[in-house]
Parts: sequence; C-alpha cells; structure tokens
Amino acid sequence: MAEVDIIPKIRCDNCGLTVEKIVSGSGPSRSFSRPGTWGSMKAVGGRSADAYGGKDRLDFTDLCPVCANAALDAASAALKNRREGAAV
Repeated sequence: MAEVDIIPKIRCDNCGLTVEKIVSGSGPSRSFSRPGTWGSMKAVGGRSADAYGGKDRLDFTDLCPVCANAALDAASAALKNRREGAAV
C-alpha cells in the first residue's frame, strides 16, 4: 500500500486564499506552522455589542500577506483621519 503524505492547509479568513502550511521536522515528529509572511488582526472596539449591527470587534486569525497589509493600512489610515479630525 502506498504512503500518503498529507500536509495541512491554511485559509485566509478574508479572501479565502488557501496554501500549504510549512513543514518542520520529519517522520512522526513533524510539525506544521503557518507561513511566516501571513498575519493576523484583532481589534476590540469601545461600543456595546449590539450597536451598529454588532461590530464591536474584529478577529482575523489567519490573513494572507495581501490582506494582512491591507488591514494594517486601513487601520492606520482610519486612526490617522481620526487623529487629524480630533485635533481641530
């Protein structure tokens, strides 16, 4: 009977891109991790859970590099706009 080598995959929580995880070690002691360029984002807001459709937090555990950078850029831009608006 042939051996089957199964490598787990990781899927972006935003766009759905799916890639294989990184394999470390060999044999039964192998371990799998997400690619180093992948990111995550967790943000908790200050409003109550039922306000504005329940958007009181964002929690993306696995984001591909493109989505991780987009999330970081969007958060940075929103905070910068808020900071500039509050200074007036």
